[in-house]
Amino acid sequence: MNEMTVSVKGMKGEECIQKIEAALLSLNGIERALADLKKETVTIMFDEEALDEATIMQTIEEAGYQPA
Repeated sequence: MNEMTVSVKGMKGEECIQKIEAALLSLNGIERALADLKKETVTIMFDEEALDEATIMQTIEEAGYQPA
C-alpha cells in the first residue's frame, strides 16, 4: 500500500469532503481517502499495483476540484 497527500483547491465544506472521498473510494485499489478542509488536502491510501497516481489526480479533477 502507498499513501499520498494531495493539496486540493476548491473545497468549501462537508459536502465537498464527501464528494471527493466518495469519488476516490469508488476506485478499485483505494483503501482510504480522508479529506481535510482546513489543510485543503486529501490523504489517500491505495494499492499501487491496482491504481496509479495519475488516475487519482484525474478522479479529483473529474469531481470538480483542482489537485496540486
